Amino acid sequence: MSSVMLRTSLRVSSSIARRLVIANASSNSQKSAAAAAAAPSSTTTTTTTNKSNNRPQIKVALCIQRYAHLSPEMTSLEKDYSNLNLQLETENSYLSDHELRHKREVELVKQRQASPTGTATSVNIVETAVDLEDRLAKEFSNFQFMSRETEDDKTNNLRSHNRKLDDNLLLIVQQKDNQIDKDEWIFPEKNYDGEPSLRAVIEQLIPTCGNLHVQIAGNAPLACYKNDADTSSKKIFFYKAEYLAGVVKQFSTLKSSPYKDHAWVTHADLPKYLSPSYYKAVKDMLFVF
Repeated sequence: MSSVMLRTSLRVSSSIARRLVIANASSNSQKSAAAAAAAPSSTTTTTTTNKSNNRPQIKVALCIQRYAHLSPEMTSLEKDYSNLNLQLETENSYLSDHELRHKREVELVKQRQASPTGTATSVNIVETAVDLEDRLAKEFSNFQFMSRETEDDKTNNLRSHNRKLDDNLLLIVQQKDNQIDKDEWIFPEKNYDGEPSLRAVIEQLIPTCGNLHVQIAGNAPLACYKNDADTSSKKIFFYKAEYLAGVVKQFSTLKSSPYKDHAWVTHADLPKYLSPSYYKAVKDMLFVF
């Protein structure tokens, strides 16, 4: 009986010893895992900090376009085609009321000549269709059309949008680049500083350009630009807007303004002001319907 109890106690003791060894091993492994997890966290923090420092600077620019007020002058080919269409429509169309009136008056004159005592002589015509045509032709010859050329066209005032009425104009601003000491022309832009969206940045940008009323095209940008030669990793997202009314600030008279000047230029003149890489990034969004 005593031997049986001795064997049982030995079995219990060995079982307890095995459990203690397993518990110690588990505790050591948990400590090692915790230490290993703590060490990479500092590395991760450092990596995140480096990534945040290397994060590209985001800017949002707005291309404000004033659409043409007048139709452009027709070319010689367009004039010939327009005259041909007008001739064909006139030949194939029905007679107008004025032409029918002229036709009745001609028949009435013939009846008077054929029968001086007939009923046609009792009809009194105050103004014939021919008299009406002569009177309207005289009024038309005295009418003065408004000139397609404005005073700003004559003085070549690039700061005014009241010029080139038969063409589209784009608003550009002249920015002083102190790093390379040269003036560069760009679209008005603003830094992204945690706003809810890029569209919200555009809403804040418009008042800095002046008292303008514009219609922005959509909520998403239409183009993106990154200068590979610039080490600051700056990215610019472009929006487009239609000019409706308002006046642009005279930046040349404002000392605190980030811009030196502004100009309204045509699509054809735009490459003369923008840098080649800048123009290449935005030219596809400057389409005209």
